[in-house]
Order: sequence, then structure tokens, then C-alpha cells
Amino acid sequence: MLSVTRLVAALALVAPTVALAQDAPREGRQDGWSLGLLVIGDTNPYLGQDEDILPLPLISFRQGPFAVSTEGVEYSFLESGPWRLTAAARPRFSGLISTDGDQLDGIDREVTGDLALEAQYDIGRFYARGALRQEFTGEHDGQEARLRFGARQRLGTVGLDWSAGAAWQSGDLSRYIYGVDTDEVAPGRPTYDPGSVVVPFVSLSARYQINESWSLLGSLRGDFFSDDITDSPIIEDDTLVSGGVGFVFRF
Repeated sequence: MLSVTRLVAALALVAPTVALAQDAPREGRQDGWSLGLLVIGDTNPYLGQDEDILPLPLISFRQGPFAVSTEGVEYSFLESGPWRLTAAARPRFSGLISTDGDQLDGIDREVTGDLALEAQYDIGRFYARGALRQEFTGEHDGQEARLRFGARQRLGTVGLDWSAGAAWQSGDLSRYIYGVDTDEVAPGRPTYDPGSVVVPFVSLSARYQINESWSLLGSLRGDFFSDDITDSPIIEDDTLVSGGVGFVFRF
């Protein structure tokens, strides 16, 4: 499923791709611009689809509590001690935006947008993040709740970020991502509605600081699908593995 982080038309494939960019260690909260490139790949669990490899541009600008990037637009309206609360607009991509072969003919999805309320609790090496998202572009009206727990570790000049969590997706959202509507029925492809689902994940991100401006990034993530998802006639794998490598230049 192309979920690895989007606002940029060049990213128009899928959400796990964006998730990869989002999972890469953040450059901190310094003001200014960052430009980079992440080459990402994933196992694409949709029926008859090849593994995906594509370049993902990383572009961001931050000024105080406001930021705009390939992850969307955000404003941190509260920062107090270990807490940060953020309001954001985030893009969402689907692996059904662009498909290969004829097994998924007649199924087409759009890039959609979510309004999000996000919270982070950060105590040094350890952090917790949560988010509530509501689709606002009128394609499915779905909701999502995310929760992630993570730990940071430094090995010399390499920073590591380990995390695990889960995303609850409402029935409207999961049907849009994994389901089959009545007008998409074909031989061997009946209607399918997975209902609300929970997708657990684990991830590891790494960042090598070359100097004050340049960094190398790496990321690896696994998402695990329940029977409600894998029973869909358009899903053939129960695990989505995605990863990427790239660089960022900050100025």
C-alpha cells in the first residue's frame, strides 16, 4: 500500500510512502528551510501489483510554531514543558491511485486531505504521539486515530529512533483504502466492506549527521493487516514493508 510524509503532486502515490518520510528522524525545530530526497520502496499488498520504488522530495519551511512541508501544513498552538499540541492539514495517499495490470481495473482513488489534531509528550529519550484525523476533501468522510510510542538512541554521529504503535481507521476510511464498492464489482471481485480496523506497526529510523547542514536518512517500517483487511478481494498480503534512504540539506 503506497500510506512513507503529502502537499506535493510528485508524491502522488500512497500513504505508506509518505509514512516513510514522516518516520525519518526530524531535523529538530530550528527555523528555516530544508530540502532533500528520499528514495522509497514498499511491498505493495494490492492484488497483482509490483513492488514500488520512487523518489520522494522532502521540502520543509519552519518559522516559529508554523511549518509547511511535504507532510502538510501545521501550527503548534501550545508548547508547555514536555507537551506540544498541533493543528494540521495532512495529505493522504492510496496505493489505488496508480495501479498496474487489469486485476484492479475499475478501482480508482484520489489523493485526499485530513484535518488533524496532534499531541506529543516528550521526555528526553522517550516520547508518545497521538493524532486524530478527519477527512475534509469529500471523498469518504473517514476518521483515523493514531498512537505511537518511541525511544531515541545515539550511536556516535548516528541517531536512531525506534517506535511502535497502531492506527484505528473508521469503516468509511478502511472501505476507501481496502474495500470494493458496488460500482467496482467484477468477476471474482465482490463488494467488500472491512468495517473499522486497527493496523499495528513498528518502525526504525536513522540519521547520520555529516555536518551542520547535511544529513543522511534511512527508514524501515512494517504494517500488519488483520483478517478484516486481508479478506478483501483486492488485498493479497498481510504485511506491508516499506523503507527508504536519502538526504536532507538544511539552510
